[in-house]
Amino acid sequence: MTTNSESYSLEEIVADHILTRLSVKSLLRYKCVCKHWRDLIKSSNFIRKHYDNESTGARKMVAKFGVDYDTEPEPTRQFHLYLLPDNIYARCVPRHQRIYYIDGVSDFRDIHGPIDGMFLIEKGHFMDNIRFAWWNPATKECRLIPSAEFELKETFCDCCRMLGIGFDKTNQDYKIIWFRTFFDEWTTNLHPKIFTALYSTKKDSWKYLEPNFSHEWPPIPGDYWATLLLRGVSLAVMASNEMSTPMISHYDIWQRIRENNWIKAYKLNPPIPSHWPCGIWEYDKYIFELLETYTLVFYDQNAKQATDLGFDFFERLRSSWAWPLDYKESLFPIPLRTENPTEQDNDEYFFRTF
Repeated sequence: MTTNSESYSLEEIVADHILTRLSVKSLLRYKCVCKHWRDLIKSSNFIRKHYDNESTGARKMVAKFGVDYDTEPEPTRQFHLYLLPDNIYARCVPRHQRIYYIDGVSDFRDIHGPIDGMFLIEKGHFMDNIRFAWWNPATKECRLIPSAEFELKETFCDCCRMLGIGFDKTNQDYKIIWFRTFFDEWTTNLHPKIFTALYSTKKDSWKYLEPNFSHEWPPIPGDYWATLLLRGVSLAVMASNEMSTPMISHYDIWQRIRENNWIKAYKLNPPIPSHWPCGIWEYDKYIFELLETYTLVFYDQNAKQATDLGFDFFERLRSSWAWPLDYKESLFPIPLRTENPTEQDNDEYFFRTF
């Protein structure tokens, strides 16, 4: 006869050493095996164990949005999501696994994250009532986020937008911080109007903050452009006073070692044709998009080698942009406004509806 303690230990073995190693697709299917497994797989404790399991590490991912002008009867906007192998070797074109594709996409601007396997996706038009959505591509869950209203004079024009996402462990709440800068195009006043808004997923609402820019940037010359990056788990900045010039473009990579203290890690000088920097994988692996062919090149700073990622068909996708991402699939549910989501709470609605 099996004792209760032995039975419980067997369940622990199944949960901790077998189920936590399975893919999200398999686990979603196994929820139908029995009520016990359904409740286990839906539990927050199991979801965290599954995500933290070292046997299912992060994967390199490429997201691509563009317009295919060869489709009939008219061009179509497309969004692609591809997984790549864990290791990419110099001069060896990696295999691709497409995990998501949708056409007929409305104007698309950006993808942020991931955080706990979830992304924040952003639309491009300002007249939309809904600009953002949380999205988990593994579970196919999507949740639209209410728009943030900014009260402005008609003469103000949008200058730039910056956005970040994070998880508030104290309140167990996913949050968005959004900075928007506006200029009055009818005056000579060069001082911009800056709005800062903070979104709480639990409250499903925005609140407006007074901007507080107390943190210092690295000493970058005024004629340089700069962009924030995550170099591993550390905050970094890529800066340059030129770009896209074949073979001679260079980029300064700054690393924050502690609050308000930056060091220049190195100068990046990729020996590749005319290009645009798209982002970074891990610590020193960069992705560039070639401007003439729209293909993607992987550049390893340590090995000083460039490798074509093999996305030759991206040449058809013009007016496009690519995002290199580190992705680990998860079961984390997106908190919903109600227990019964509306028909708008799906990825097809977000991608295809203006």
